[in-house]
Amino acid sequence: MNCGSAWARDGHREKRKEEREKVIEQLRRTLSTHPSPLMPSPLVQLSNVRFSWPGAVSPTIDIASLAVSTGERVFLRGPSGSGKSTLLSLLAGVLAPQSGTVTVLGTDIGALGGAARDRFRADHIGFIFQMFNLIPYLSVVENVCLPCGFSAGRRARALQSGGTVEKEAVRLLSHLDMAGEGLLRRPVTELSVGQQQRVAAARALIGAPQLLIADEPTSSLDADRRNAFLELLFKECASAGITLVFVSHDASLEPQFDRAIFLADISRPSPDAPHRAAA
Repeated sequence: MNCGSAWARDGHREKRKEEREKVIEQLRRTLSTHPSPLMPSPLVQLSNVRFSWPGAVSPTIDIASLAVSTGERVFLRGPSGSGKSTLLSLLAGVLAPQSGTVTVLGTDIGALGGAARDRFRADHIGFIFQMFNLIPYLSVVENVCLPCGFSAGRRARALQSGGTVEKEAVRLLSHLDMAGEGLLRRPVTELSVGQQQRVAAARALIGAPQLLIADEPTSSLDADRRNAFLELLFKECASAGITLVFVSHDASLEPQFDRAIFLADISRPSPDAPHRAAA
């Protein structure tokens, strides 16, 4: 056997392998950036979005394109300080991009003034915070009803679903295994971490906002409680047609979502990336 020919064949095989790996990697990046063509039209669309915190040597967020379809469950991953929380704040209209567009439900929310963004967020976006951010002097039910006091649209949808806002709050809490009468009137400061998490989820879900953003909501839970919470959350989102963007460091959760997005895959490369300001 000619050694030169064998080496040539091995070289060709190695080259083809490298080319296949490049194609697979490019396909993975494309699927991370764009939803499946079988998905409905995008509810969220980002185009050439850049945002920098004061003093940062490079942008915290620099995304050429990102789309999230209506009804999709998206899992967003990235290391600490990579800009995940900053991206969520841009999606929610808490921050406005310094360039580019963040479009939610066909509205360029970055072009709105601060008060208009607040109204848009109150009407259309639910948010589960990592630390829950419950109001300590309100009861469980009062915390859940709170968003309907800031949005006529969510109040109307809650009334349509439950008859009264309080009945809808109780219905959501019941679906999240928080139905006991003794719990409903209890101050949230007396609840366990897992109970507070479910109250925060019910508050974000009431009035069926079109977009639900969850920032590390399971980080304080053990595996059993985490999986039970996700099952209940997915069920509520599916029944109301809510689009879910979920951030977590826990890669084991990824298979439960329609799509996973790695922040590094959708971000433009920067030589100063390790020195970015923490999110």
